[in-house]
Amino acid sequence: MKTKQTKAQRIAELERKLKEALAGQAHVYHFASSALDKASTDHLAASGVIITLTVLGGREIFAPVMIRGGLSKETIEALKADFVRSYEDAIEFKPKGVVK
Repeated sequence: MKTKQTKAQRIAELERKLKEALAGQAHVYHFASSALDKASTDHLAASGVIITLTVLGGREIFAPVMIRGGLSKETIEALKADFVRSYEDAIEFKPKGVVK
């Protein structure tokens, strides 16, 4: 039997679900792709980027880690390719009458 959630647990769960829902919207890929170049080694030579990977449901793959000096061009291009793939998945199902 499931135990009843506290108010704080329920709020945390709803906040996580909202964050996941907003992150999965199709327009987000455009803005992420446009802003990604700002995390390059050209822009962050004396700084760094802190990344973490979290799967749907809130489980962290790894805790925050800093990539010193920014992201490499290869990493940025690979992420952009994943944004394109994810965007195409997000818009796969269209209403009737939409031609590709």
